Amino acid sequence: MLKRFKKKYERAGVLKEYRKKAYFVKPSVDDRLKRSRSKRRAQRANEERNS
Repeated sequence: MLKRFKKKYERAGVLKEYRKKAYFVKPSVDDRLKRSRSKRRAQRANEERNS
């Protein structure tokens, strides 16, 4: 039963939302982080294609 609750909790994104709202991040900093995450994701995808 606990396992089922944990799965629903993870799928709903409750913990992710909590961490996101735990402290304020300026919009400019948030945009910068999003761009860097996107770059990293693209690099990893590119490396996998070239391997």
